[in-house]
Amino acid sequence: MKKEEEENSELDFERISVLYANTNVGYFGIAAGVLFFGYMIHELAAPNIAYLWMLIVGITYIPRVMLSIFFAKKIQSREITHHNVKPWESYFFLNSIIPFLCFSSAVFIPFGENEFTALLFYTVIVMALISGSILSYSTSLKVTLLFINVTMLPLIAITFWIQESLFNALGLVLIIAYGLLTSLIPRQNKLLIENIALRIENGHQSLTDPLTKLGNRRRLYLLIENLVPSSLRRKDPFSIVILDIDHFKKFNDKNGHSAGDDLLIKVSNILVECSRDQDLAVRYGGEEFLLVLPSTSLEKATILVERIQDSIKESTTITFSAGIATHNDKMNFEQLLEKADQCLYAAKTSGRNRFVLADTD
Repeated sequence: MKKEEEENSELDFERISVLYANTNVGYFGIAAGVLFFGYMIHELAAPNIAYLWMLIVGITYIPRVMLSIFFAKKIQSREITHHNVKPWESYFFLNSIIPFLCFSSAVFIPFGENEFTALLFYTVIVMALISGSILSYSTSLKVTLLFINVTMLPLIAITFWIQESLFNALGLVLIIAYGLLTSLIPRQNKLLIENIALRIENGHQSLTDPLTKLGNRRRLYLLIENLVPSSLRRKDPFSIVILDIDHFKKFNDKNGHSAGDDLLIKVSNILVECSRDQDLAVRYGGEEFLLVLPSTSLEKATILVERIQDSIKESTTITFSAGIATHNDKMNFEQLLEKADQCLYAAKTSGRNRFVLADTD
């Protein structure tokens, strides 16, 4: 269940990030649509109505523009991760309702004898914006459908409200278009989400150990590139644990390599279950594992290792040895690894089935 939730949260992060990134470009399309139809209102209805409509639409878009800027800053500072990104889709949806409604209010402006001409222009603009929205909002089905419903349904309603054949004919065409769009867009959205999920999966394969599904060394160093400078900047040290299964070769010789693989998988699952979401478990060697524990002191790392010991004792017949070290500003990551490895060696030579802590100097 935890693995499935992790995969879903990564997918949400990718598609919501794309939603905000595409929308930044989409604002130019919305601005062009508002200015063009504002000009139509100016020419076909009244200048003061045109200015008022454009002003209202512009003002109602301000919160969403600010939301987009706020999202971009938080992404850049890494405050938004796949663990907390999900609500941002709802924020975007809620901040889109009023702007969309204000934009669609243009169909209710009295154009007098220019009514049909105005609605034709509005229809062209709306269809162009819908085409853009399918691209801009494509990773969020509910936002895409919100835009289509808010812009098209009032337009369809007004064409049938006016009891004239030309308006009714336009309404019939719009109903057909609405039906096609609302049936095809969910399929297009599904294909897009599947493509994003496939891209994530391919990325995982290059960063994941094929047997245990833990991170590999490449995944480790991608994390370390950001973790070390972040830890130093915030003066928030992290710890690592190097863990090695005791007498693994004897276990393999006695039970066979298939049983050995099963054991590695079971130990890997225990490491993930005992760790926090922000921790990284890596298969570091054959039967050797490494845990990276952000914002974790030596004492807290010890508590985690003890929890892993208890869980492995309950679930398997093997034991492990481990070395634990905490990073500080006097060492680089390679030196930290060497320190933890020395502690692991000390645990092995002093009898195994134990862990040794590095000094904090």
